[in-house]
Amino acid sequence: LFWSQHSTHMNLDYFSEPEKFDPTRFEGKGPAPYTYVPFGGGPHICPGKDLAKLQVLVFMYHVVRKYKWESVLLDEKVLLYPFPRPTDGLPVLLQPRIVLSKEE
Repeated sequence: LFWSQHSTHMNLDYFSEPEKFDPTRFEGKGPAPYTYVPFGGGPHICPGKDLAKLQVLVFMYHVVRKYKWESVLLDEKVLLYPFPRPTDGLPVLLQPRIVLSKEE
């Protein structure tokens, strides 16, 4: 018996337009249980799962806090092999936030 997480991630019953890069699909309650499993599961789950999540959170904290940013490509295509990723990278326009001192 073999389960393909790629087939699950691309299943139209779970995700509309699964080939589209759309981070908003994870807002709110997010996908139904067992429909999005990027780190696998069971005894062979990725041992770096928690470290990877922590690194992404710390990075995003600094980017969101220090920069205003917006997507450059509005209709991004996604390559699926060997893992999902934007075809043309993920270009964004970053502008430093103006930080006022606490005294102002």
